[in-house]
Amino acid sequence: MLEDVRSGACSVLERGYLHLVERAHGLPRGRRQAASTATGRRTEQDVRYDAFGLVVEMDGRTTHDTAAAHDTDAMRDLAEKAHQDAETARVTYGMVFRTPCRTAALIGRILRRRGWTGSVRRCPRCPDVS
Repeated sequence: MLEDVRSGACSVLERGYLHLVERAHGLPRGRRQAASTATGRRTEQDVRYDAFGLVVEMDGRTTHDTAAAHDTDAMRDLAEKAHQDAETARVTYGMVFRTPCRTAALIGRILRRRGWTGSVRRCPRCPDVS
């Protein structure tokens, strides 16, 4: 757990994404708590895949449950797109803890579309597709 926190996975949701989505499915390692000034002030992004222009933001209910928070998030996403053509994918608690395999598959598709040459691997939790 301490290593997760040192790497920037600070919340339960961020740690869940790291273990259940990113690592379990062989996604590339993202940079956590990545600094950005696209909005004109310094903000931190939960996970940034620099080489692929993808930002993954964790939308937990604690800080993302008001209209003002949604507006702030939308402005950050728009500013990233305008400044660096970075796409933002927002994931929720349910997407990480109830459907991590589907979430990984979708994030993997976005990464591949943006130049990742790897592939998403099945984890022990992945549903049988046969």
